[in-house]
Amino acid sequence: MNPRFQLGCCLCFGLLLGLDGWALDEGSPSVREVRFQEFMERGKHDREQHRLADAEKNYLAAVSAAEQFEVGDTRYAASLNGLAITYHQQGRYADAESCFRKALSLWESALGSENENVAICLSNWARLEQDRGQFAQAEPMLKRALAIEEKLFAAGHLEQAKSLDFLGDLYSALGLYRQAETLYRQSLATRERTLKSDDPQLAISFQSLAQLYFRIGQYAESETLHRKALVIRRKALGEADPATITSMSDLARAYREEGRFRDAESLVRRAISLLDKSEGIEHVNLPLVLNILADICQAQRRYSEAEPLYQRALTLSEQFLGPEHLDTGKIIHSLGTLYFEQKNYSKSESLYRRALAIKERSLGPNHPSVATTLNNLGQTFLLQERYADAEPFFRRALEIREARLGKEHPDVATTLNDYALLLRKTNRKAEAKEMSDRAARIAVNNRAAKLAGQSVHVKALVDSAKESQ
Repeated sequence: MNPRFQLGCCLCFGLLLGLDGWALDEGSPSVREVRFQEFMERGKHDREQHRLADAEKNYLAAVSAAEQFEVGDTRYAASLNGLAITYHQQGRYADAESCFRKALSLWESALGSENENVAICLSNWARLEQDRGQFAQAEPMLKRALAIEEKLFAAGHLEQAKSLDFLGDLYSALGLYRQAETLYRQSLATRERTLKSDDPQLAISFQSLAQLYFRIGQYAESETLHRKALVIRRKALGEADPATITSMSDLARAYREEGRFRDAESLVRRAISLLDKSEGIEHVNLPLVLNILADICQAQRRYSEAEPLYQRALTLSEQFLGPEHLDTGKIIHSLGTLYFEQKNYSKSESLYRRALAIKERSLGPNHPSVATTLNNLGQTFLLQERYADAEPFFRRALEIREARLGKEHPDVATTLNDYALLLRKTNRKAEAKEMSDRAARIAVNNRAAKLAGQSVHVKALVDSAKESQ
């Protein structure tokens, strides 16, 4: 346990002792056990409600409580696992990894390598590695978790559905859409056989499939599934629940891509109203929903309305999560795109560079999300005819995407097309043709790659290419 973690445990738990007068080393075992369970339940509830600072405090208290139990007590591993998930959601990836690593070791030592808790920890840790762009590390963890569950449980167990979802998410991120769809549908079939038609777990499967279809441009199918998820969550969890708000936001994004801007805006404004009423103006989910509303305004070129929404989202994200948090970086990136569309390239460049620095610190220099910002910076320079500045960004974006996502991924096609335009403008026509032809081959069997040409950035680049002919 690192010094920072130990200090946090001591300070947090000391505060809790001062509040309720309970001392672990003086209570009976039954009292200690009850209080441990209370801390765990509070931590889980706070995390599900996205009150991450409160969740962290309760999980730290649970960790301290568990350290008072006998050596080898698996409740210590459980508290570390809960704390790790919270750190993951906070963007504290190194702290999360440390906790997952220790929890997994404790569970394997106490229960063996093929225990259900080992599988759960592997899945959670794999999700962390996926978010860090460490796909090669995540895949074997998820496959091992699924193999453990297949051995422990009968076919169709609900835990298997979760692991199928997680592996599907990984394949979707890698652009392996058919494999992802197969896994999502297996997960959905498992849940439909086991659960009632209005169970919130079914909404998870609908949401996963909907997000996949959104990614490959099947917006009507995405809308249908997001609507199903929303109906279930609204009825089972209530309209103000974070999961319901997420479904509302996802459905609004599908409406936006279908050009149904009025429906999209109405739904997002309803979500914002619910957040304001349920938690007040300081709700931690508010920045992301405001960002979606700004995206909707931006898609309609209502730039004067979009800008203050992005600015408000950014201010709140900096307040809730800090100026260096990854989610803050994503909002900065969105604001950069707004200025790009308005041809305010100096502001766009500044914001993209700021977003890039945050992503590189959070995710490392070779994450696919880093490549997205590199590519956008390259486009920004290209449209200013700063070709020498643009090329290193396109080259690095292409290298990252090929290495992390594979040479047939649609994002690779996007960078190839952009790079090819640069090469044409600098009279390297043979190289440009080679890249354009390669992008076209990727697009033949990949609908998401075909859709890359519809992005605002690429439209601007295509217009620029026509002007140069």
